[in-house]
Amino acid sequence: MKKIIICQRLDKFGKFNELRDNLDVRLTKLLFELGYIPIQIPVNVNNIINFINEISPEGIILSGGGNPRNKDKRYLLEKKLIEISIKKKIPLLGICRGTQRINMHFGGKLMKIKDHVRKKHKLLLSNVKKKIEVMSYHELGFNCKMLGKKIRSLGTSNDQIVKYLRHSNYNIVGVMWHPERNKTIKDFDKKIIKDLFK
Repeated sequence: MKKIIICQRLDKFGKFNELRDNLDVRLTKLLFELGYIPIQIPVNVNNIINFINEISPEGIILSGGGNPRNKDKRYLLEKKLIEISIKKKIPLLGICRGTQRINMHFGGKLMKIKDHVRKKHKLLLSNVKKKIEVMSYHELGFNCKMLGKKIRSLGTSNDQIVKYLRHSNYNIVGVMWHPERNKTIKDFDKKIIKDLFK
């Protein structure tokens, strides 16, 4: 089974604002169901290079949740993971915030958008004729004019917000929805993940 490392949220809890790593358990469940071994990375990992070398992952996931503009420990870890993905040729998947971070890493922009929180959208796909519907959970997004260098859109919503992207030179893919939040794995999501981590 292939090992996939997952970058987690960094959330404050309780009256003492304890910082905690946090991940939706449905994401690890999804990866197990697809035949992978999910390994969660602590946000405060001391030496990410040593961690990567020790684990030898076959894939990286930048998970969703949180503001991608906050330059906190998670932001710095995501930056390093994208750089490692490129250098070591490890496939990387961004989910929602993770996709926003991919776009930002390559010089793309973000803007506040409407009607993308708990809303279903039909994907307008460049390479698939079948109609695909996804549920959005984000207030920040970007259109094709705001894409980073060498990032190409593979699908948008009707209002032209990019929902699915890929880097032209690297094995880096992003989706602006949460495949783990469906009751059962959708074939389209399964294909994206399996094709990336093959």
